[in-house]
Amino acid sequence: MNIITRTITTAAAGLAIVASAAYSQIGVGGGLAAAGDNIQQAGGALSDLFAKDSIRYGDVTGTIGGYFTVRGRLPVAKVLAITGDANYIYFQKEEMVLTDLAINPDSTAQATFEVGTSLIPLNLGIQLSLPSNVIIPYAGAQLSYTFVNRTYAFVRGSDQLNNVTINNAAAGENEFGVALSAGVDIALGEVTIDVGARYNLSNLLTQDDDEKGMRYLQVGAAVLFGSRSVDDGGGGDK
Repeated sequence: MNIITRTITTAAAGLAIVASAAYSQIGVGGGLAAAGDNIQQAGGALSDLFAKDSIRYGDVTGTIGGYFTVRGRLPVAKVLAITGDANYIYFQKEEMVLTDLAINPDSTAQATFEVGTSLIPLNLGIQLSLPSNVIIPYAGAQLSYTFVNRTYAFVRGSDQLNNVTINNAAAGENEFGVALSAGVDIALGEVTIDVGARYNLSNLLTQDDDEKGMRYLQVGAAVLFGSRSVDDGGGGDK
């Protein structure tokens, strides 16, 4: 938890420095995150905790989570801006069945675990906007580095798999990927309401040959304060 706190604090401080520029925006927001199958990559990490080649696991299905974001934007031209943000995303616990095929020659053991996943993506990229006064569509692309944390709790099943060192153990491998975003800014003077969506390919650049994609969708809104464009005279794009 200390690592998570330090990460968010450092990212927020960086965004605050960006926001100190003459033409810049900083704000906060939130929304929903929709995970695809395998987003939690939970089974592989759990079997690694057992350190046994005989472990097999079922899929963790897609689920809905929530997120909070702190973001900054630094305009460098009328339609171009550098963007950065830090997010905290939590996916509610899902149940996963895990099977050990090597308890003895004649039988297997099976147990159900609850898997909780939280992500802290740090993103940096660019955003292109259509020139407009109030309703301003945009699209963007970012590089992302994601801190991944998972917890496991035994629910029911074979005692052979009820390992006290696994219950509430933390696991996860940080990932490097990209994110694609699109949305609409509503410019109201020095306040901008940003409504948009972002598709995250969290492990695109670190994905192993036998590893499945770690992807999820964010949909939400944010309120940003400050000049939206270098051409702003305090009242939106010209």
